[in-house]
Amino acid sequence: MADFARHLAEHTTFQAFINCYLREVNPGQWLRPDAPHIQELLTTTTAPGTALLQLQLPHQSITLWLAIGYRSRVGRHHIEAVFLPEHDTTSGTFKREGFWSTLLLLVKELFHERQDGHGQGLKHRQLELTHRLTDSLQNTIRYLEARWQSPYQSCEDFIGAEQSLLLGHWLHPTPKSRQGILDWQHEMVTPELQGEFQMHYFAAARPLVTQDSLALKSAEDLIIDAFDGEPGTIALAYNEVLLPTHPLQAQWLLTRPHVQQWLAAGELRYLGPQGQLFSATSSVRSVYHRHTPWMYKVSLPVKITNSLRQNKTHELRAGVLMAELVTSLGFCQTFPQFQLITDPAYLTLQHPDHPETGFETILRDNPFGAQSGRDVFCIAALVQDVWHPEQSQTLLGEIIERRATHEQRPARAVALDWFDAYWQCAIEPCITLYDQYGIALEAHQQNSLLRLSAGYPDTYYYRDNQGFYLDQARQKQLLQWQPRLSPDSELFYATGDINDRFGYYLLINQLFAVIYRLGADAIVSEDELIEHLRQKLNALRDALTGSGRQLIETWLTQPLLPAKANLLTRVEDIDELEADLELAAYSTIANPLYDAAQLDQRLKERAYV
Repeated sequence: MADFARHLAEHTTFQAFINCYLREVNPGQWLRPDAPHIQELLTTTTAPGTALLQLQLPHQSITLWLAIGYRSRVGRHHIEAVFLPEHDTTSGTFKREGFWSTLLLLVKELFHERQDGHGQGLKHRQLELTHRLTDSLQNTIRYLEARWQSPYQSCEDFIGAEQSLLLGHWLHPTPKSRQGILDWQHEMVTPELQGEFQMHYFAAARPLVTQDSLALKSAEDLIIDAFDGEPGTIALAYNEVLLPTHPLQAQWLLTRPHVQQWLAAGELRYLGPQGQLFSATSSVRSVYHRHTPWMYKVSLPVKITNSLRQNKTHELRAGVLMAELVTSLGFCQTFPQFQLITDPAYLTLQHPDHPETGFETILRDNPFGAQSGRDVFCIAALVQDVWHPEQSQTLLGEIIERRATHEQRPARAVALDWFDAYWQCAIEPCITLYDQYGIALEAHQQNSLLRLSAGYPDTYYYRDNQGFYLDQARQKQLLQWQPRLSPDSELFYATGDINDRFGYYLLINQLFAVIYRLGADAIVSEDELIEHLRQKLNALRDALTGSGRQLIETWLTQPLLPAKANLLTRVEDIDELEADLELAAYSTIANPLYDAAQLDQRLKERAYV
């Protein structure tokens, strides 16, 4: 079992890394399969139908030959094996290279390219990336080994789906890197190990507290109402406010000088773990209990993927302002299948020398209770690869095949109907919101939830108070709709920047992931779905008049699209939450919608020849 888990973890880690490399650094060269030495390699070492991609590592004088079992236009290729020529490519003799050793060769090549003019920090960044890769791999192995022993069950409720993401982001080089979580803490606080824990509470003198709430009650009263501890366990003085913190954050806070000063002065009391058991959602730091009206989004002293996960003060305010704005606009009433999970309250402690004190706590609406949480899945869970030996299909493939059997229809027909329902509740309203109001969302796979009804998408939910972009071109109107917004708010971005980021998150990260999954599962080809998507975008474009129309025209007419470069972001060791405008590194990728448009135009021209 351990060997199988390790093999799958190494394979998955390499798949994500090499596809990032091919997308962001070097696309390689596809080889013609009719050359004699290539035919020999294909015949003796790979399965029928396998393609070959040649990747040069010039700084090391190495040529990698990648055997591709599935070639994707929108997602990631399936690399089945890596080969190195033993002497030269004309000899026809190759040796198979391990995935992990190949990955380390690619890391070395990346930093060879950056040796000139990058100073003392280059070696540190290489060590940091290698450490995060190793940490992510080891954690993936740990999670797979722990869950391998449990019979596979298709997740049916919200927290089950949240805890099913054992493999992580399919195009991130270090999806399970968790720097700051000790070995023994994983079992308690990680969603993959299905941990449960009590929140740790502090009682703070009221003058230290900053809070806001859109509810009829204050944030502090909402926390008291949601607390489910033993009677008498929380005894607050008349001027004290209760603050929940994550257990890892509480341990970190107790070592901070400003917190120790408050404790010594009697302005703060540490009450320890209290109340009901919470579970981590897929983000690790948003925590959930099926019987509480709120999820808590809290700070963690942990680096996850690209960032140290600490809430920022401006994010607290943004959550409340955006909750108030979207509620007043009534967009979700007009599109009831499209819902924004709001963050309508927060509280924290203020200190003159610290913009963030570590107590920043966001209260997030929880629409997924014991019964209402059934059949709700984040899209990242739906499109995840198979990871358990008893799992014969991906989750999305399983759902579609089940409907096809029930309806006695071909899986392809069911999948096209599924895609149409998904478009209707998730994609079209998202673009329409941007078109009508200049509000764009960071709608990537993990931030996007689907409620299914009889197997088909019925309602889309967006979550993330950090992921709102307001169009500067619509600033005057937005300030009228939300007077509490400041003209220099961090939420306003130039239209071009929004189109790049919104386009990446909605189209490339989310929508292309669904297309890739259906194609890789051999249910509907990517080519057919790309054409289907292009027709939908054309129809929607004709109905729009603002930013959304401009965005769609970009998608349909530009040969290249901006895409977030997760690998280069890690190579440069960029913390997105600390970077200017929270910008990661971006590169460009070939636009399959443009390719489809060009092909369609060539076919039309040929018809008149």
